[in-house]
Amino acid sequence: MLVIFDLDGTLIDTKQEILEVFSQAFENLGRKLDYSKMEKNIGLPLEELLEALLGKYDKRFEEEIKRIYYSPRERKIRIFPGLEDIIKENNFKKAILTSKRKRTALTDLKYLGIDNYFPIIVGADDVERRKPCKEGIERIIDLANCKNRQDVFMVGDTEMDILAAKNAGVKSIAVTWGFRDEKFLKKYKPDYIAHNSQELKEILGL
Repeated sequence: MLVIFDLDGTLIDTKQEILEVFSQAFENLGRKLDYSKMEKNIGLPLEELLEALLGKYDKRFEEEIKRIYYSPRERKIRIFPGLEDIIKENNFKKAILTSKRKRTALTDLKYLGIDNYFPIIVGADDVERRKPCKEGIERIIDLANCKNRQDVFMVGDTEMDILAAKNAGVKSIAVTWGFRDEKFLKKYKPDYIAHNSQELKEILGL
């Protein structure tokens, strides 16, 4: 079995930190962050998120966000409750497919001490076409040398994860503790919905 996890909103809770970093970056550049737009679009790749927030992409905002993110500061991220046991389970292959750049994802995973549990990490800068395109999942399946797509699950908290799974012909598991609520996720007809870590374990047969 191969389980591909989204990162933010699925494995780790980064919402407070993302909001604080964006708010500070926007303030530094003389703009006020629109929290309603942020809530609606959070989870998109950085460039697309900035386009949604600003009306058009502005590289200055990306650079300021990165400057704040990588500066020495108190981190406000955590592993979601109950998921550490799943992360440390050795009976299946694990991978991460994230809309973050790989360097950023690795920074978070190392901070939380779980980077060694994911031998395959595919970030936004590793693919030409990001989720909901199937390219990232296809790359992971190839890297994991997985022969049977019936044994592949994509676990995520947004519509992009569900659609990427459908496009790649693998099973989707939508989790309700992230950036999108259950009512919204159901519109995209995931194969499974997990409301907590125990339900996720049961779906995966752990």
